[in-house]
Amino acid sequence: MMGHGMGGAGMNCPMRGMADVQMEQTQEGATLHFTAKNPSQVEDVQRMVEGMQRCMSGSGASQQGHPASPRQQQR
Repeated sequence: MMGHGMGGAGMNCPMRGMADVQMEQTQEGATLHFTAKNPSQVEDVQRMVEGMQRCMSGSGASQQGHPASPRQQQR
């Protein structure tokens, strides 16, 4: 069925064109790597990915027990 999942047709993606995304399949699932296409959009991409993390974990906070990204550790 179209329109389901993260890549479904008709999805309104606010990050469209903002980042290059590489996906690697793992035994546990998958990992995604986001790289901003424009240096001025790095913080926007970081905020969007943090929002995805909160959404996927089902909480309003960063997941406990998962290491912060290198950029989060620098803040």
